[in-house]
Amino acid sequence: MSSTPLAESRPRPGTTFPSAAGRFRRCSELDVLRLLAALSVVGFHWLFRSATGSDPLATTGFEGVAEYFRYGYLGVDVFFVISGFVILRSAWGRSPGVFLLNRAGRLYPAFWAACTLTALAVTVLPGDRHAVTFGQWAANLTMGSEAFGVTYVDGVYWTLLVELAFYGLVAIGAAFGLTANRVLAGAGIWLAISVAHHYAPMSTGWGRLFVPEWAPYFVAGVGFALLATDGPGTDLSRRQRWAAVVLTVLSCVWAVRLGVSFAGSLTAKYDVEFSGVVVASVLLATFAVFVLLVNGVTVPGAARVAFLGALTYPLYLVHENIGYSLLTLGNERLGLNRWVVLVIVAALVVALASALHRFVEDPAGRRVSGWTKRLAKRRRQHTRRPSLPDLWRRTWRAVPTAAPRRTGHTLPAVAPVSPALPGSAALRPGPEGAAAPEPRELAAYAGFTAVSRTL
Repeated sequence: MSSTPLAESRPRPGTTFPSAAGRFRRCSELDVLRLLAALSVVGFHWLFRSATGSDPLATTGFEGVAEYFRYGYLGVDVFFVISGFVILRSAWGRSPGVFLLNRAGRLYPAFWAACTLTALAVTVLPGDRHAVTFGQWAANLTMGSEAFGVTYVDGVYWTLLVELAFYGLVAIGAAFGLTANRVLAGAGIWLAISVAHHYAPMSTGWGRLFVPEWAPYFVAGVGFALLATDGPGTDLSRRQRWAAVVLTVLSCVWAVRLGVSFAGSLTAKYDVEFSGVVVASVLLATFAVFVLLVNGVTVPGAARVAFLGALTYPLYLVHENIGYSLLTLGNERLGLNRWVVLVIVAALVVALASALHRFVEDPAGRRVSGWTKRLAKRRRQHTRRPSLPDLWRRTWRAVPTAAPRRTGHTLPAVAPVSPALPGSAALRPGPEGAAAPEPRELAAYAGFTAVSRTL
């Protein structure tokens, strides 16, 4: 206990977050996991999705082995778990404006370039299966063309709208102030909405806002972020840590439940069996990897290949329709060996993704990061002044509980008001023999002084 009655009490564990978000260790293992997820999605699109169904999207020459790549779509599920983990750490200690500006700088420049390149490529290359109109391209630049009823330039863009919905929810939380209690409550409510939607579906508009089909994956990532040994929840109390464990377990269970249900819908769509056991096993293995990572387990050599994880976003953006067009060109028009075509197309797409990362994504991200750092510095220099009710409340609570004893002698100097009050000053001693003021009088005087100097 402090020796002065005016000292501010220390916050309870888990009620506040650190002010700096950049102190967290970059997890190379996550970059490797992100790369594996991206490659699995590429394999699913090129070798299964392209040739399966009533309307094949490309000619690859691998139609006979397509079913072996049918589970590659689960890479998207892994992406969402990683996003929940990384984005919460990114938002730690940041204002909603800084957080959203960082996210926009990370996503939009590379997306605009990839969308434009895809539109040009499928227009110039032979075939009209993936033709793009000018209006369609322009609507896609918003990253939410589905909301306007406009078809995506590339089929993978639907996941970006889901990501934007998650960013919006995180920004709302940042606007109220991120604390462990609020994150746990908000994530729990979001998970409950997902469960309720499964049995009583909400409207399309609300569905785009809350993305209930994918909420448990993000919530699982958030839970793992809270439990990470180097994460923002390291000061959680025992009760809060148990709440985070329960939330994470429930979200993992519900994600597996939805994943198995989605596999059943894919069986009906493609007329190819998607085993619920395989889907559940892949998801549980993913969650097990996160359990190891949040407990500080490292993979030797992960840092050496982690740089490839930086290519996952541009690779994800450009691989599908450009890949379909190039695969069809090599197999149908040029008549090359299927393995030669696959290797050439893969090399071209990886080179394109590398160029996007080097000349668009990375420079834009660095520039926006510089902007946000300057904004944060300016924000620290010009801290918002507290409101009048807040000043009065804090002054009132800072007053001693008992009035000074009246001795008939000179009134001793009253201890200064809490230094958290801008412009506050110590009350000066009264004249000889003056009676000491009551506590409420001290509060009124200190409050009036703080308010007048603040104004």
